[in-house]
Amino acid sequence: MNHSRHEGLQIDLPACTTLELMYCSMAYHHFLSCSNVQFLRWFQSPFPTFDLAAFNSLHGFLFNLSCLQDLEIFVPDGFGIDSLISFVFCGAPEHGLWRDIRSVKMAIVCDTISEASHLFDQTVGHQPRSEKWWKSFTVAQGYAANTIVTASM
Repeated sequence: MNHSRHEGLQIDLPACTTLELMYCSMAYHHFLSCSNVQFLRWFQSPFPTFDLAAFNSLHGFLFNLSCLQDLEIFVPDGFGIDSLISFVFCGAPEHGLWRDIRSVKMAIVCDTISEASHLFDQTVGHQPRSEKWWKSFTVAQGYAANTIVTASM
């Protein structure tokens, strides 16, 4: 998608402390400025297309949420999920981005039980690196074909 015609457009929500994004394309996150958001729930479309620029936009958006306390993400598997898990559970705490963070929950929906098992095994591999930043860090297989990663302070 060509966003050049929207360049310079910025939606500033300075009073917003709770934000729920439902099926909002990752490509649009860089248009939002929500520096005071404390509680974020983000539901990604079940059929996203991976776009590196959009994914970087999401990282930039999450990077700028300095007041974040609680984060819930519901995403389908397959669009750079490993990078997202690494950023949320390791990179952000490592760089001190969310100084007030209390809890994070990421539910990843897979198409099949087999894919969920593979993702579960892959995510457990992040556990040693992630555990040093969180008091509690768990990876669990949820209902159907879901993998649920939670962390808390």
